[in-house]
Amino acid sequence: MFHVAIIGTGRVGSAIAYTLLWERHIDEISLADTAPKVAEITKEELSHAISSHGYDVKINAYDHSKYIQDADLIIISAGFPRTPDMSRRDLADKNATIIRDIIESTIDNNPNAWYFVITNPVDAMTTLANSIADRKHPVIGTGTNLETSRFRIILSRELKVPIHLVEAYVGGEHGRAAVFLWSLVKVDGMPLEDYLNKSGISFNKTECENYVLEISKEIIRVKGGTQYGPAGSFIEIIRGILLNTGKIVSYSRPMNFDDIPEPVYVTVPARISRSRSIDLWNVLSKYEKEKIHEAARVIYETYKKSKIAAGI
Repeated sequence: MFHVAIIGTGRVGSAIAYTLLWERHIDEISLADTAPKVAEITKEELSHAISSHGYDVKINAYDHSKYIQDADLIIISAGFPRTPDMSRRDLADKNATIIRDIIESTIDNNPNAWYFVITNPVDAMTTLANSIADRKHPVIGTGTNLETSRFRIILSRELKVPIHLVEAYVGGEHGRAAVFLWSLVKVDGMPLEDYLNKSGISFNKTECENYVLEISKEIIRVKGGTQYGPAGSFIEIIRGILLNTGKIVSYSRPMNFDDIPEPVYVTVPARISRSRSIDLWNVLSKYEKEKIHEAARVIYETYKKSKIAAGI
């Protein structure tokens, strides 16, 4: 059984906490939020939600992450939210100090914890978290996991096939430098081009990419922020770490490039497990590798600025 901590219980953090209630391998959830009473009230609501289902989950609530102890996984979702007119990168300076405070306040009390970073701009913030943790704890980020979910759903709609028949991934940066890995797309086990030739279906790839890149802005404009998409999407990463599933997932982990002086967190689809698992880099096209490399350079520049903002 596992203890999972969630730091930041706003839209995404609270939705993830609710999702974790139904994961029977998790028997303790710790919530932390510096906003007055937010963690405590979220705890109350979660307790109400599970009360009639016949099993117990211990839920803790704290007003600071420093009180969390002996977690197996620490999910960092705290930070300033994005508005429709903002890039995720615009949040780097504000959120860098939050990441620093969380890592420094939790690292000693949770000696066996993994860190899972959600805070935007997530790839730069995950790189920052790894630097602050001094590589003493495993750190991963959401990367393009949510873009991958959105990519699969729009392909399912355009191709008029059930979602379970679609295999597709997005790499690169969670943001404008996302890389659509068309070479990996399969439908009902067939490469995309073979499926299109067989079915006679045609569709516009650019429109699919635009949907993935723009839908979050529309969700923010209408609802104020994303919520259920991240919670549903990120659960496969959480299960991958806790249960050592070995499933191939889009998530952010460190990569080395000759022209970047530090490991930078960027997404290449890889097996999610508790060991250093293999990725799909070697089966990507030359173009896709180049675009991911470009994304890594952009992420590194954002990370460098965030280090200055965090006083590191």
